[in-house]
Amino acid sequence: MTGPGGFARRLMLAVLLSVAAGSALAQTEITFWYAWGGSEGQALAELIDEYNAMQSDVHVRGSFVPIGDGERILASLAGGSPADLVTVWDWMVVPLGYGGALLDLSPHLESVGLSEEDFLPGIWEYGAYQGEKYGLPTTLNVYGFSWNKDVFEEAGLDPEAPPRTIEELDEIAELLTVMDARGNLRRLGFYPNVTSIYFYAFGGQLYDPETLEVTLDHPGNVAALQWLADYYEKYDINLIRRFQAGWGDMASPFNPFYRGQIGIQEGGQWEALASTVHAPDLNWGVTNFPAPEGGRADVAPVQSSFWVVPAQAAHRDEALEFLLWLTEPEQSARFAAALANIPPRQAALDLPAFGETVTPHLQVFIDMLLEGYVYTPPGLPVGLYLSEQLNQAVNSVQDGNTTPQAALETAQRNVLRELEKYD
Repeated sequence: MTGPGGFARRLMLAVLLSVAAGSALAQTEITFWYAWGGSEGQALAELIDEYNAMQSDVHVRGSFVPIGDGERILASLAGGSPADLVTVWDWMVVPLGYGGALLDLSPHLESVGLSEEDFLPGIWEYGAYQGEKYGLPTTLNVYGFSWNKDVFEEAGLDPEAPPRTIEELDEIAELLTVMDARGNLRRLGFYPNVTSIYFYAFGGQLYDPETLEVTLDHPGNVAALQWLADYYEKYDINLIRRFQAGWGDMASPFNPFYRGQIGIQEGGQWEALASTVHAPDLNWGVTNFPAPEGGRADVAPVQSSFWVVPAQAAHRDEALEFLLWLTEPEQSARFAAALANIPPRQAALDLPAFGETVTPHLQVFIDMLLEGYVYTPPGLPVGLYLSEQLNQAVNSVQDGNTTPQAALETAQRNVLRELEKYD
C-alpha cells in the first residue's frame, strides 16, 4: 500500500508529464526545403539545429530538395500544401509571386526595419516586382573576368595585365589561341559564354529596372551581339563546339581553365575555393569585365537562389520568423562562407565568420559588387521566357541564320506579346 508521500509524488509527476506533453503539442513544426547537399547542406543543417535549440515555440524540419527538382516544387505550390519555406531559382521568384503563389515579404521586412541600405548595392530590388518583394536571396554569385597567368606568360604577354577594353581582349584572345596542324583548337584564348554581360558592357540592357520596359533590341545589345557574331565567325563556332566536347568536368581538375585549354574565362567567385581544391598550383587573376570605348565599365553580373514563403503555407508567420533569423548578418556570413559565396547583407561582410575566409581573389569579387555596375536577371513575370528567347536569338546568330538586329527584334516582339498576357 502506497503512503501519502508516494501519492503526492505520483500526482506531481503526472502534472509535470501533462505540462510537458502540452508544451510538445503546442510546438509548431515548420517544413523547410533547402537545395544543398554535402558539406554545404551540413552547414545549413547546423543553423537549423541552432535555431531549434534557441527557442521552444517552433521546430524547423529541414529537407534536401534539389533546386533542379522544379517540377516537385511547382507541383507543391499548385497543389495547395507546400512546405513553409522553399528554395527556388531567381527566375522563378517574380513569376510565382506575381501569380499569387508566394507571400509578399515587403510589409514584414518593413516592420522589422529592413531596407535597401541593409543589403549590397543592387540587391534590394532583386526578387521584387511593382513594389512587392517575393523572396530573399540566399547567397550571391558574381561573375568576374579570370585569366590564366601562366598561359599569358607562355604567349609572351604580361601576366599581370589583363585586357581592360574589348579591343585589347580581341588582340589578346588571338595571341592566346592555338591551333594544331590539322586546324583543330588546342587552346582557346577566350570563349564568351554569358551573353548578357556584353550587352551591359556595351551600354545596353535587357530591361529598364525603373519602367520595367523590355529592351532586348537596345542598340547596345545589338552592338554586343554583332561583336559576338564576329567572334563566332572568326574562330568557327563548330570548331569551338568540337573543342568543348573534349572538356572535362568543370568541378574537377579537368576544368579546361585549370588545364590551360582556355586562357580567359567568365568565372564566378566560387573559383576562389574550387581552384584551391582542384588546381592548387593554378596561377590566375580576376578583374572586372572589359568594355568598348563609350561602353559601360566594371559590369558586375549577379545571380542567386532565393528563399520564399508560399502564400498557402500552413505556418507562414513562423516561417517568416525563421527566414528573418536565417538571413540576419551573423547567419548569412556563416552560410556564405561555407559556400564560398557572398552574403547579401552589408553588415555580414565585416563579420569574422565571413571576413576570415576572404582571399585576395574573393576580395576582387566583393569589390565588384560594392563599386561596379551591378545587374541581376530581369525581375519580370516573363523572366524565364525572356531568357529562352534570348538564347534562341544567340543560337540563331551563332549558326549564321540571321543578323543580330533581326534576332533581337524577333525576341523583343515575342517577349512583349507574352508580357501582354499579364496586363
